Order: sequence, then C-alpha cells, then structure tokens
Amino acid sequence: MASHKRKVIVNPASGNGRTGKTWHETERYLRKTLGDADVSFTRAVKDATMLTTQALREGRYDHIIAVGGDGTLNEVVNGFFVNDRAVMPRAALSYIPSGTGSDVAKTLGIPAQKEKAIQRIASLLTDNGRQMLDVGKITHKRLDNSDFTGYFLNVASFGMSGNVVRHINRASFLKRFGGKVAFYLASMIALGQYSNKSIQLRIENEGRIVLDDIIDTRLIAVANGRFFGGGMIIAPNAAPNDGVFDVVIVDRLNSIETAIKFQKIYTGSHLSDAAVRVVRGTRITATTDEIVWIDADGEFPGKLPLTIEILPALLPFV
Repeated sequence: MASHKRKVIVNPASGNGRTGKTWHETERYLRKTLGDADVSFTRAVKDATMLTTQALREGRYDHIIAVGGDGTLNEVVNGFFVNDRAVMPRAALSYIPSGTGSDVAKTLGIPAQKEKAIQRIASLLTDNGRQMLDVGKITHKRLDNSDFTGYFLNVASFGMSGNVVRHINRASFLKRFGGKVAFYLASMIALGQYSNKSIQLRIENEGRIVLDDIIDTRLIAVANGRFFGGGMIIAPNAAPNDGVFDVVIVDRLNSIETAIKFQKIYTGSHLSDAAVRVVRGTRITATTDEIVWIDADGEFPGKLPLTIEILPALLPFV
C-alpha cells in the first residue's frame, strides 16, 4: 500500500450525532496524519454498503476507512463483497470507532479516541501492518420471510440477544446512555419477556459434525470476535484470524438465573458456568418452529432459520 487512493465513509449520526458534530476536527487530523482522502457521508440505512461498493468498483480506491459505530462498520464490510468475492481484492479496510458500542474495536485493539485510532492506521501503513481477517457469511430470513445473505466481522447471535437489539432499535433513546448501559438496560427489559427457545443446532468444523442436537437455549453466539453488547466478553478465546468460530451456547436458564449470572459475561468468567459451553466450528445451521430474532454486529437483520459460514482470511485490514 505504498501509494493509494483513500475513501473515508462517515456516519455523521453515529454516537448520537457526535460524529457529525466533531467531524471537522477529525477530518483535519486525519488529513494531517494520513494525507489526502475523499470523504462521503451516509444519510440512510445501507448507504455505507452502497458507497463502499461504488468506491471499490471505480477501481481508484484501495483503502476504505469506516467512521462510525459497529453498525456502520458492518455496512462497510458488506460493501466489500459480492457473492463471497472481494469487489477489489487488494483494497484494505480501516476503522475509526465513533459509535455507542465499538465492540469490534475492542477485539482488534483499536483505541476509542479518534486521534489515536488514526495514529494507529498511520503506523500500520508505514510498517506494512496489514492483516487478513476472517469474515462470517450469514443467510437467514428477513422479517417479511424473504431470504437474505450478508456478512459480519464480529459476532452473530440469536435468542435473547436478538430481542435486546430489537428493544434498542425500537427505543433509540437508550443509545444516549452509551452502548454498555443501553445493552444492559435493554437486557433487563428482555429478561422478563424472554423464554427459552427450542432450536435444532448443527455445528460442523471443516466438514466434520461436532454437534447436531435440539437445544433449549436462551442464547447462542457465533463469535469471530471477543466482545459484543457494548463490552461484554462473550467469547474470550475467539480470534478474528484463526479460521474458526467460537460458538457460545447458553443452555436452559430461567429469568432469575440469567439475571444472577448475567454479570459474568462482562468479565468473561461465564465460560466456567455449567450452563455455558463453547463449540468451535466453521459452519452453523439453526432452525426452529418458534420466532427467534438475530443480532449481527449489533444490528437487527431478521430471524431464524439461519446458516453461518466462515470465510477465512478474506478481508485485508489495516
């Protein structure tokens, strides 16, 4: 990446509008540190995906920088690929976290402060610090029962977490408290409303079946990264470049048991609980006769049934 054309895709509404309000300062520092860049702003849902694909198809850009929250980053990641193929294979992605959660940034060691995140990008560009990240491919049902296929970088989960994200999206004022508090408050609301679901879960690891069973569960998280829910360490041993998911399964718990054990997820100590198990796999399928909502990188894309596959070392990241 000695010479490149850089596109910066900014969600000004992220961080409850703080990204847009402080963008002039951020842009000035970015240009001073990284050099020239073309900047585009999102105005609606899925704009970041469209802007990314458009920029890459032009063939002039080989460095895309996403500025926003986990949802913005997820949209940008989806713009990198069409039918599991990179739109421009040599193009790399960078991320400046500026949202309420920024769980991906925690996994990748990206500083929360924008100036430090920009400094990190500059350092990695100089030292040729590009790494290849795994990408999750998820196929599921939309709310209208149509089929949808997309990509995620961090964690896709279903069960109570899908209900939590649905609550947050419906009551957007929760985000004013920050990602961690918003997810916690929404979780407390969902706790009293959610019951365990019976799910047919099949996990394969490189073609070998490692689990195939009907599970009464409260939560299943397919983790490429370590954090979700505004700082919960859902998968302490997951790595986004090891070619495999850590599938975290929380077996049957009632609401009171869940509330008591909930805090363990913030420290990653929940893995030692008898109700929690981790299965590593590269392909996951889940079906159910019940309505079970999905959360993918903090977004609310739809419901079961789903299939998730890992696409190893697919995304260049700086």
